[in-house]
Formats: sequence, C-alpha cells, structure tokens
Amino acid sequence: MKGITGKRFVPLCIAGLCIALFAACGGKKSGAVIINYPTFQCGVNTAAPVVEQLIAEFNQQYAGKYEIRKEDVPGDQNYVDKIRVQLGTGDVPPVIYGGGYNLLDPALARDVVVDLTAVINGDSEWKALYSDTALTVNSRDGKIYASSSEGSVIGYFYNKELFAKAGITAPAASWDEFFRQCDTLKAAGITPLALDTADSAWISMLWMGAIIATENTAGLAFMQQMTPNNYNTPEMIKAAALIQNMLRNYTTVDAVGGAYEHAANNFLSGNAAMIANGPWMMGDFSDTTKTSAGFADKVGAAVYPGGFVYDAPIQGYFVTKQKDPALQEASIAMVKFFTSAHAQQVALEIQGMVPSSPGVPISDQAKQKWPLLVNFLDQANNAQFRSDNLQATMYPNLLDIVSQELPRLAAGSITPEQFCQLLTEGAAKNN
Repeated sequence: MKGITGKRFVPLCIAGLCIALFAACGGKKSGAVIINYPTFQCGVNTAAPVVEQLIAEFNQQYAGKYEIRKEDVPGDQNYVDKIRVQLGTGDVPPVIYGGGYNLLDPALARDVVVDLTAVINGDSEWKALYSDTALTVNSRDGKIYASSSEGSVIGYFYNKELFAKAGITAPAASWDEFFRQCDTLKAAGITPLALDTADSAWISMLWMGAIIATENTAGLAFMQQMTPNNYNTPEMIKAAALIQNMLRNYTTVDAVGGAYEHAANNFLSGNAAMIANGPWMMGDFSDTTKTSAGFADKVGAAVYPGGFVYDAPIQGYFVTKQKDPALQEASIAMVKFFTSAHAQQVALEIQGMVPSSPGVPISDQAKQKWPLLVNFLDQANNAQFRSDNLQATMYPNLLDIVSQELPRLAAGSITPEQFCQLLTEGAAKNN
C-alpha cells in the first residue's frame, strides 16, 4: 500500500478527522502510542518473517504502552519513492529504515532527524553494538543519527552444476578470468549472469562497484567515499563499459528492463549461472516454492575477482522529529529493540542475515542452518579489499538515473562516458 493518492470531498465529523490524523502521523489508541511503520520488508521479501516476529515481540513487550502498526510497501524502489515524497511534504513516518539506500542524508537536509547521540552514549549496552564502521555509516559530523542491525557482507553465488557442465572448476580469481568463464559458459549454451536494470539495478550495480573497487587504489577510494560528486573517473567509465558488455552479451533477454525479482528467478530456476547478492538470499535456495528440491546443494558462494567483498553495516533505522514527545520516545524504543543483539540474532537465524555488530556471534543453530554462509564468511575474512556498495553511498536521486540510463547504455544509445556524466549531473543537483 502506498497511502492515500487522492482526496474525497465528503463531510467529516470530528471523530473522523481525528482518525485520519492519527493514521497519518501515529498517535494513541486504547492508551498505547501507535508507531505507523512503512516497510518494503513484507510479502515475498526475505526479511518479512524477521520483521513480523520483531513487531510481534515489541508489541507484546510494550503492550498498552507502544504499538507498531506495519504498512506494507512492496518493492524497494516503491519504498524509497514513498519516503522521498514524504520528505518533500514534511509528513514523515516516525521511524525510517535506511535499508542501504542512504535515506539519512536527504532526511538530515530536511532537518527532520532526531539526534540519538546522547541516548546511545548513555546506554552502554546499545553503544557496545556499534563497530567503528557502524558509527561511520550512521553518524554525521560527530553525531549519531541511526542504528544498524544488519551487516552487508556481499559477494556472489554460482551454480556449481552449470559450472561443471561448462568445465569450470572454481570461481574466477581475476576479472580477465571471470570474462573468460562467461565466454565458456555461453559457448556451452549457458547464460552466465542474472542481471537487472529496473528498481535501481541492485544486482548489476553490485558487479559495477566490485569492478571499480578492484581496478586500482583510486577506484577503491571512490567506493569508500560517501556521496561522491564526480562519476567521470577512469575507473567508473571502465566499469560502465564492462556492465554494458554484460548486459549485451552475458545475461537473459529480460535483464534489460527487468527488476531484481526477474534476475533472482533466473538464477533460482537455473536459467543463469551467477548472481551477485547478499547472504539474505540463501533462504530462497531451499524454498521449494521458488526453486526445485535440492537446488541449495548446487549453489556455491564467492568473493569478487580481485579479492573484493562488500563489507559495511547497512544504514540503519532513524527516528524523525514528531510534535508528540511520547511518539518520539516510542520510536526510539522501537529503533533500540530492532537493532538489539536479540534482533540481530533473530535475523541471522531466520534469514541468514549477517549481524552488524561483531559482538553478536554466529550461533551453532545458524551454522547448522546456513552452512553456505559459514563458507562465504570464511572467504570474506580473507578478502583483501572491502567497501560499502554504490547504492549505499550515492545520492538517492541517482537511483532513478541508474534505472533510466542502464537500458540506454545496454542499447548503445549512450556511451559509458555519457552514463557517468549523467550520474555526475544528478549528483550536482544535491549541492
């Protein structure tokens, strides 16, 4: 649901008006402060069961005092668009989840974010969950504004059966070897890559960022920079050219114009040999409603060629300024609960999500349930290079440009240089 999209000109009684205001901003009902919470982690999203459980636990723990009311916003891009519209109108939800899309900076630009520094510094248990990188991701100018629950250790998955059919014995160590493997797979009648261009092109942009980061020290520095303004760099242009090549020669016919769901389905159905994504996808490998029985045994995990892995906490939850102090207090309680060690453990065991805090161990239960995760984390520990992903560091308005221009890049309507210039021009609109 995306909320009210039109107006009905009918008489309203006072009670009806109160209900409408209550629904829009959060409020009290039956003595409890209501936190209206929009989220894309619903429906078929792999995090949906985690969010459902945490909401149920929170509502039980704070019964009669606080209550979370979830609003389903299916699709990451729909969620990002909704938050951006709400930031524009000033009618923001009490709690916003950054979700890897850097929603914090535009919210700070609107001066609607609550400074959590004193609260977190005054709570030793909460503060202990922050690693140095989590503080960097969630802080600006020495002030803490958000709290993470999820780590973002991302590599790629490959179909071992399809690799073997093509005579490939192991993931590529270099990008030259990687593209030779793509040629080998293609020659064997196997589509090498599951890619996408719609909804900010999550999967394709993961490949692009990994190429940039492993090109040279300047490329890695670019990937480690928050909200870069200049995408006209040799490393970025080269990566755009290689993504153009991938979209033209090594992916499925529905990749151009397709969203994440199309790419995921192509990998899960065995129509493509590789997909870039995080550990949270592992639950899909054994879900027989999405793939065939035994598919999980066919999947391997790898870090990117050149010894790179994405490794940074996902930008977390932040509280927005509300007129009602009780609602703001309730929202802080929600953020603390959703980013607690318990919440991180729940996400790990249900979804295979890596905790953001190094103090939350990989439990024996999680190791037994997610052996592929353990294998991947062992590889990630030995990776030479790491950074956050492109979507987490770029200005949110660039996500639309990526989705609009990648199909034109694939078609040859624009060059890699022009693609990078369009991103640079989009970034300049934020200054």
